[in-house]
Amino acid sequence: MSDISTLKDKINTRTFPLFLLGILTGGLYLNVWMYKTFTALEEVTHIKTISPALFVFYLISISSIGYLGLVPHYYALDLIGVLLILCFLLSILWCFRVRRVLRAYALAEHNFELRMNLVYIVLFTFYYVNYCINALPRDKQKHEEKKRLTGQATYV
Repeated sequence: MSDISTLKDKINTRTFPLFLLGILTGGLYLNVWMYKTFTALEEVTHIKTISPALFVFYLISISSIGYLGLVPHYYALDLIGVLLILCFLLSILWCFRVRRVLRAYALAEHNFELRMNLVYIVLFTFYYVNYCINALPRDKQKHEEKKRLTGQATYV
């Protein structure tokens, strides 16, 4: 059984700096963070979150948006819109997969149920996933305190 903070230490990114780096780099750092996160998740949990082919497809669609922005045609704008929606949907799909992996990891390895809000995953995607990864040790500690308090209350 690994330590609960192993995943947090491997990724080593706080949420506010991730937000700032995402804004300053125009979202490019989020792709680096996504790669770093899914490799760390696979190392720690031994559960696959995304196939390398799908990640390459995601990166190709993002880079296509940049190239199509240079084309002065109305159909290019339509294609950019479709690709933006596709990238957003792939991001949400990956975040839901990470949610499933984190919940399974917390339950199987550390015997507590991790709660992650579905609405926050859709609204804040990568930022909420990063926040939940950073909050894993705190959530486990809260669970143990709650378990200890309910255990004492039954014996009194």
